[in-house]
Amino acid sequence: MPSIKQRRTSKGQRKSPKKKVVVSLPDDGQGLSDEIFSLYRPEEIPRLYVYCYHHLDDLSFVRKPSEVFPELRPNGLKRLVDSVKSRFLSAGWEGDGNVGLIWLPPFADTGIEDTWGTYLWHVKQENNGTSWVGSKYPLDFSRIREQNEKLGSGTFVSIVYHAGKALVENAKSVVAEVGRKTTALANLAGSVAADIRNDLLMSAQGELVSELHMFVDQCYLEVLLQVLNEGNPSKLRLGKFRASLNFSYLPADDGGNEIRDRADVAQWFTLKGLISDIWRSFRFEPFTSKTQMLFKACEYKIPEEIRLQVTKHTQLRNCIQHHNRVVTEDALQTAGVKEFVMLTDAGQRVKLAQGAPIVFSLADLKEFCESLVKLATNIDQHMGNRTKRVWVSARPRPTPTA
Repeated sequence: MPSIKQRRTSKGQRKSPKKKVVVSLPDDGQGLSDEIFSLYRPEEIPRLYVYCYHHLDDLSFVRKPSEVFPELRPNGLKRLVDSVKSRFLSAGWEGDGNVGLIWLPPFADTGIEDTWGTYLWHVKQENNGTSWVGSKYPLDFSRIREQNEKLGSGTFVSIVYHAGKALVENAKSVVAEVGRKTTALANLAGSVAADIRNDLLMSAQGELVSELHMFVDQCYLEVLLQVLNEGNPSKLRLGKFRASLNFSYLPADDGGNEIRDRADVAQWFTLKGLISDIWRSFRFEPFTSKTQMLFKACEYKIPEEIRLQVTKHTQLRNCIQHHNRVVTEDALQTAGVKEFVMLTDAGQRVKLAQGAPIVFSLADLKEFCESLVKLATNIDQHMGNRTKRVWVSARPRPTPTA
């Protein structure tokens, strides 16, 4: 990696630059070449393109600023690094980790120099391993693009943003698809066509309930990660939970105990395994227990209108799967109602009492979908205010292995 003093031709021979790189180096760094090093003046730093990335594990290639800029006086170097820190903080960096520089060779095709390459500013957060990268030029690398949405610089979202986004998109897709299929059956007469329609709607209702479960599971995982893996900056309160802990995930090397003897590695693997065990147990809890655990942890109160819809459909799904598609007394009691109120395609409200067969309409599923959208939006808004926001990423964090 070249330092400021080094510049080579394409043949590998050292060559003195046409324009002297260092004319003078006052504390403000104004002696740096306008052609190459304007990036490293404090006043240029706010213009950096900043990206987050998960994860850079080998940091042996990251250089200290003092190594890249040996001619800068201490005060000037400090001002420069402080400017970089300020830029990263404005983008979402939490302030921990060491700021350094990464050199990109010219064949990485970033910047305008065909022999020099370019430098990227870098810092890795110690609490969750997120790397922040600052570049004078846009970085057109696919993995960088995948992990950074084009929502504008400094965009922050709640920790359940991705879970809510997935619920909204998937629920709407399910309803749109079943609507398309049932419309195709509209011109068919007879009991067979009616049975097919009912089966399609029954299946779609199951998909919507499944999406709801996945949403609640993912929200709780985000709570676990923030509490147990990221130092609980939002002071969330985990209630009591049941979990079968498995410590077989503590790593061992091929020939001895070297990895186990490294406390930092052992602690990291143990913590990841603990989160996975708790989350795995959570997923097998009854829906009512799961929502109680999630809502209590983040002090969320679900609107009554949404609660009635969500509870109705989760209980109806239980009746479909375990009670031959008829409404049970236990389902009504769990929902806290005497009868389930359903919406027909004609816009009328009908009631399903104990023992009534369960039949869905497209209108009722659309109403359920609207409630899921409201739930995702409502929780996202609440968590955005209740918890520390995070830098937006195009992909959600990977879930633990089930």
